[in-house]
Amino acid sequence: MFETENILGIVVADKYGIIKSVSPGNGNLPSSLIGMKWYDAFPIPDKEINIVEKRSPEVFRLCESGKKLSVFPSYDKEGSFFGFHILVEKNCEGERYSQFLNKVLCLGKIVPGIAHEINNPLSYVSGWLQMFLDKAQDTDPQKKTYETLICEFERIANLANSLLDFTRQTARPKKIFDINDVIEDVITMVGYTMKNENVEIIKNLASSEIEVYGESDKLKQVFINVIQNARDAMPDGGTICINTNIFQDDLYMVQFSDTGCGIIKDQLNEIFCSSYTSKADGNGSGLGLPVCKTIIEEFGGAIDLESKIGEGTVVSIKLPNCSAKQNEHY
Repeated sequence: MFETENILGIVVADKYGIIKSVSPGNGNLPSSLIGMKWYDAFPIPDKEINIVEKRSPEVFRLCESGKKLSVFPSYDKEGSFFGFHILVEKNCEGERYSQFLNKVLCLGKIVPGIAHEINNPLSYVSGWLQMFLDKAQDTDPQKKTYETLICEFERIANLANSLLDFTRQTARPKKIFDINDVIEDVITMVGYTMKNENVEIIKNLASSEIEVYGESDKLKQVFINVIQNARDAMPDGGTICINTNIFQDDLYMVQFSDTGCGIIKDQLNEIFCSSYTSKADGNGSGLGLPVCKTIIEEFGGAIDLESKIGEGTVVSIKLPNCSAKQNEHY
């Protein structure tokens, strides 16, 4: 449903994309647009122009100009394609996204304080438990209880520290790190939530170290987003399998496979486009796959998806090993 107060106008273009008429709405679309190609008048990313050629309804959100374009192909009575009708609106998604970012920034300021408030009493209680454990005899029935409590307190402390690391805004220097360690951290962060939502995480990690060069926190954000997408595809629960292995001599492979609903073929072709979203308004809270792709490319890697309706989705991430990536800097 369209909100009339957000409509800026309607543009009609011929089959070659050339604007033939402009009908201003609440905005001020100039008549000088006539004669231009519509995707030049309202610039969309070059990589998304091929989407237009499919002649299917598309929506483009232009962050820089603050406009939203709903592009509809037009056909005559004989069913022949003859042009486009383009509804131009204010891009309210941009405002909502800014509000979301402000909330995230506020959360980033609050979380460190919460993490410290959690860690302080945890350290105090854990210290006492450790003292009781040291004094307990092997035959003491309470010894196992002390050990279990200490392990659980350590798990909570690790979770609090993971949240603390995740919300730090300062850029970190690039370094060599093990992908498996990042995956273990991510599972610590999301494991409890997944368990409550009947999502089982199965990991099959390479036995040897698989080291890459870059910012580990960025890769952690990508992994969290992929897992969240998998969870969203399994509202009734399911399984997420995480595998790491050596793909080639200088490449590692990280795969996330789920038992979710799958993605239709048309969406797979557009899923990395910045205009694409499968989430209802207000439900998107992750980085988004276009941003994930950008981060993976910063590592010198690549990300790809395979999916079948009713069977699930496999996200494959290829990353160069640390020596291959560092050689680029010399």
